Amino acid sequence: MTLKDKRIEWKTRYDSWKASGQSIAEWCRDQDIKVHQMYYWVRRFERDMISPEPKTSETQWLAAQVEDDMLSSEGQDPIFIHFGAISVEVRPGANVGLLSDIIHVLRS
Repeated sequence: MTLKDKRIEWKTRYDSWKASGQSIAEWCRDQDIKVHQMYYWVRRFERDMISPEPKTSETQWLAAQVEDDMLSSEGQDPIFIHFGAISVEVRPGANVGLLSDIIHVLRS
């Protein structure tokens, strides 16, 4: 089951619990669902209502073959990566590992 499928399943359970008027413990007992799992998803959905996750499309990567003479960064301008309201300037010779970490944090 993918995370998207799991999220849909738990959102259905969350909506059912909200409509029931029962406490989480009562509802979980009736549905034979582990209370701690329900609390996890309740916190997650209620947090998302306060600050919803941005809609993102699946990332598509393109492979590129780079020739050795293309690796020289002398005389090149920086590039800018825009992610929502955030812009990252990447200058020639930048630490690729650090850039990868920054992109990972922005996607989280």
